[in-house]
Amino acid sequence: MMKKNYLTVSELSKIVNLPVRTLHYYDQIELFKPAYVDPKTNYRYYSDSQIYQLDLIKSLKYIGTPLESIKYAQSLTLTELLDFLSEQEQIVEQKVQRMLEVQQTLLKTKEMIAEQINIPTYNEVYETTIPSQRLIALKTENLNIENIPNEYISSLTKMVEREGTIISRKYGAIYEMKDYQTIDEIYYDYLFTPLLTERYVELIHDDEQILIMSEGKYANIAFKYENDAQYFQAYKKLFDVVKEPLSPVYDVFMPMNYSSTEPTQFIVELKVKIS
Repeated sequence: MMKKNYLTVSELSKIVNLPVRTLHYYDQIELFKPAYVDPKTNYRYYSDSQIYQLDLIKSLKYIGTPLESIKYAQSLTLTELLDFLSEQEQIVEQKVQRMLEVQQTLLKTKEMIAEQINIPTYNEVYETTIPSQRLIALKTENLNIENIPNEYISSLTKMVEREGTIISRKYGAIYEMKDYQTIDEIYYDYLFTPLLTERYVELIHDDEQILIMSEGKYANIAFKYENDAQYFQAYKKLFDVVKEPLSPVYDVFMPMNYSSTEPTQFIVELKVKIS
């Protein structure tokens, strides 16, 4: 016989601010079952004393605890529940740190896009001041500027994603500034991409390195890449202005669009620190 102080599922739904279908689902997975089910109508009824059970469920669900873990928590003693909540606190802290990294990545990505949009001139040398940047780099050998196998880009991506860090929208290369006579003489020493977080990255191969692009004034030349002859012409312009033999040249290439239906175009920016 049903007691008079039982609540219907609709009444409970309004009290605890949960949809009826959610309460039905909780019953189905045996997370929160009604106190009484009418055998004739199959209607669910709940005791008002059950509401406190939903407080725990809603609180843990709010912080992102999986339903299976919530079901486990229901069986714990208060002492055990205290330890369980401490574990949840650590999980939440990890999520907070992750979201702070995501925020930092978004901010730095916006800064890079803004820098690209605000390039002051093309095909002419200009100066900028940049902050120190961490680069994750891959040491290369006999890698000519005219040919970058996809395996190198794949290796860079795997290096970054291995530690759960987000790859940036810039790829680049480093080579020494010299009075090259042809583009065939230019060989990359490193391929790199900027790291957008301060997270520690474990290096597991001899050819992997973390480099620092130091803070300071840089001479730059940017151009919309069309061919190698144009690239070399831009490099010679930069060399004639800077003339810093053996200084590292940072060759950064950035996409101008992400369309799946249009050809991808790139802006190349060559940077050399001014002593």
